[in-house]
Amino acid sequence: MRALVTGADGFVGQWLLRELLAHGDEVTGVTRGDHTRLTTLPTEAATQIRWLSADILDLDALVNAVSEARPDAIYHLAAQASVAESLRDPAGTVDTNVMGTANLLEATRAKAPEALVVAVGSAEIYGSVEPNELPLNESAPLHPNNPYAGSKAAAEMVALQYAQTGWARVLATRSFNHTGPGQSVTFAAAGFAKQCADITRGKQAPVLQHGNLSAQRDFLDVRDVASAYRRLGERGESGSVYNVCSGRAVSMREIVEELIHLVGLPVELRQDPQRMRPVDTPVIVGDPSRIRRDTGWQPQLPLLRTLRDLYDYFLKEDG
Repeated sequence: MRALVTGADGFVGQWLLRELLAHGDEVTGVTRGDHTRLTTLPTEAATQIRWLSADILDLDALVNAVSEARPDAIYHLAAQASVAESLRDPAGTVDTNVMGTANLLEATRAKAPEALVVAVGSAEIYGSVEPNELPLNESAPLHPNNPYAGSKAAAEMVALQYAQTGWARVLATRSFNHTGPGQSVTFAAAGFAKQCADITRGKQAPVLQHGNLSAQRDFLDVRDVASAYRRLGERGESGSVYNVCSGRAVSMREIVEELIHLVGLPVELRQDPQRMRPVDTPVIVGDPSRIRRDTGWQPQLPLLRTLRDLYDYFLKEDG
């Protein structure tokens, strides 16, 4: 297959490139600028990618990229993905996530109408839910409670509208929390792992700063997420929405305790008010039945393996 990936130099994008190459796809990676700041994609793999530069807010550039790639599958990962950043710049978040998605779909409609677009979204759009509503399936109501979540809900609606009108072949994901090597420390699990690695290396006092540790989330390894996206690009149904999740919730406290165990030293936990969200969903866990039924996908990597690899990634980090 010929595959095009937007946001190809991002955290998930680099792992998806590996996944696609490993399965023999011809891959085009689209980035906003150059791709010289790769963190987890080996140089040998990077040389196998056709790299194109296009801002997702530049429709003409996207049309040219899609025309050149001639893709069978398009994986739309480019986005403003930080809740904290969305609180600082809600308008910019909406512009990037909604208009960027619309631009990509217009480019697809014009130049690759037979390609299947995997529009990557977020389980944040479910918002606060009652315990009796869990696990969430794709028919659950949407209650986005921050600007990032609102933008992803709107982007999903745009994507599904293109599918319903026959303008493009599109499916949407509602991806639950995922982590792994290469993730930005602005995300909780990566931030905790970086602090633990710095404590081990003597670069930080044995004090771990944290936000709300009672929150429970459905976590996946980024490598399992990349596998899910590839399978959806090959076997997913246009017009459908898919939860990408494990079906199991874990508390942030459990994640912190597992990472501290890797340090092997007593570590003090200290709550940082700056790390607390104005609105936080207490528990969220998804039902992965649909993606498993349609694609045969199953997560393979246990959370303990993910956390150890994340910790080791920061332990080996220079500087």
